[in-house]
Amino acid sequence: MFTRSNAVEAGGMRTMSLPPQGSALHSPAALGGYDLVWALAPETLRGQLAGLQKSGKLPSEVLVGNLEESGLVIGGADADRVRVAVPQLTLDAATPRSASLELLFTSGNMTVYNAFGNRSSVLKQSVAGWKLTFNVKLQLAPVTLDDALRGASPDCARALMRFDETRYRLHALTLDFDHSDLMHADESRSKLGTDNPVLAGNFVNFIGAWLKGLAETGAAFVLGYAAVRATPGEDTLSRLQAGSVSVAAAGTLNLLHMLGRKASSDGRGVAGGPGLAAVRPGYAPGCAARAVLSREVFFKRFLKPLLIDPIQERLNQLPDYRNLRVALDGGLNREESFNEKSGVSATMDNGVRAQFVANSGGWGYRDHVLLHWREGNRLSHVRESEQDLQFSVTVSSQPDGMGVPRLTVDLYSSLMRYEWDRASQKMALFNRKVNLGKGWARSTMHWAMRLQFLADDLGAIRVAVTPKRSPAATDSGVVGMYMVSDALGHLLNMNKLSNEWEGNPASLGAVQQEVVAGFSIAATELFNQMAGQLVLPSGPQPGCRRVQLNEDGNIELDLGW
Repeated sequence: MFTRSNAVEAGGMRTMSLPPQGSALHSPAALGGYDLVWALAPETLRGQLAGLQKSGKLPSEVLVGNLEESGLVIGGADADRVRVAVPQLTLDAATPRSASLELLFTSGNMTVYNAFGNRSSVLKQSVAGWKLTFNVKLQLAPVTLDDALRGASPDCARALMRFDETRYRLHALTLDFDHSDLMHADESRSKLGTDNPVLAGNFVNFIGAWLKGLAETGAAFVLGYAAVRATPGEDTLSRLQAGSVSVAAAGTLNLLHMLGRKASSDGRGVAGGPGLAAVRPGYAPGCAARAVLSREVFFKRFLKPLLIDPIQERLNQLPDYRNLRVALDGGLNREESFNEKSGVSATMDNGVRAQFVANSGGWGYRDHVLLHWREGNRLSHVRESEQDLQFSVTVSSQPDGMGVPRLTVDLYSSLMRYEWDRASQKMALFNRKVNLGKGWARSTMHWAMRLQFLADDLGAIRVAVTPKRSPAATDSGVVGMYMVSDALGHLLNMNKLSNEWEGNPASLGAVQQEVVAGFSIAATELFNQMAGQLVLPSGPQPGCRRVQLNEDGNIELDLGW
């Protein structure tokens, strides 16, 4: 053992201390109690509305009213034709369940009778340049797969077909005109080119009625589709699919998900927050949306079952060093020996195994055993054998080969073996023991494996694995008239030790082939799930462009084309 008495003999220093038991994972800025926030960039939302209008799913012309029945008509033929530009949505965080719908009229006339009761004179009022803004509600309304597929673009249809109705419930993200005030415009954001309050009021009322009519005929403003599981998931990945989803405006159009579970009764996350998480402002060119997964979910519900637990099972398969060198009823000196294992209260007798312990950056594991015993009779030895097995999993942001920060998981494992022997011989002539010197030897072996999450050309996240095996570091020495000059070869069988290190169930090769390979496949699927939480109605669906650990400690996925 590296005690004060033999520190000089060992010529080294102690290995790192145990990870603190019971330490919790770092708690970053919460996502309003939600597991996943999916935010659509304003530019993407504008592009979707433009695509829907171009394809005819949103109207580009207005025709409402009847001159004979109501004394007013907006639109008509030729010069009276009222055209409307691409609708604009403004999402204000102050009204999280609403949006401002802006309609800009580019041409055409509103036709009215010139005076009450006088149908011989008709007034034509140009509406070119008029802007009308309503505050409208956002909603997620249930929709069948057949209804969603009806008239869907090929890209949208392909994405929707992933959601089998036996396992998923589909919702359309729409503007809820039925529960919106379409009788009153937002005067601060509207611009009507008339000083006649009656004419302006009638224009507002008729356009509001026209919008309600669109909803009744099925031509509602559908901004996308979201799906939740109808039945609980059976494996880790399916349990990370949406169990509930709600919508909110926060400068961006946000979908708020609980994964594998329902939100609380008030429609908010389990923490009761508003769900308007501070999604990092600003989008890189080509970035259509951003999905932010809470650190807690990523660590506890993805990394732990798919990476930490499988490694733990392999470490449990290793023999407990406490039982390898000296029998419990042998010459073990219990006062000088110890059995130190992370995550448990280990003694020399209870046989518990070390466990991974969560810390601020990931997890740590340590199994540290020192055995002190005496053997022999006339030629006796006081022996110490120490083994320190450590394993760490650290999550951070690290640059790749091009210097770009990437979400990174680093695996590190080390094994230190130390042997110490003090020999003495009983001399009959003097009837006492004569010190024959001391010898010690130490070997330290370690390996590392870096996992970095990179986007490929097809819009999927792949895990780049970089293993690194380091040669064993050894040192040794003798003090006094020890029986051999090469204590390393005498006290440590390096061939056996190296073979055990490289061939055990938790070795570099075994972890890479049997654990990391499956984990990498699961990681690709997880981020594909995140990317597909909102199906866009127009144009191709965005894919993964980059994943990183953001400043809040959450997992941030940039989506684009």
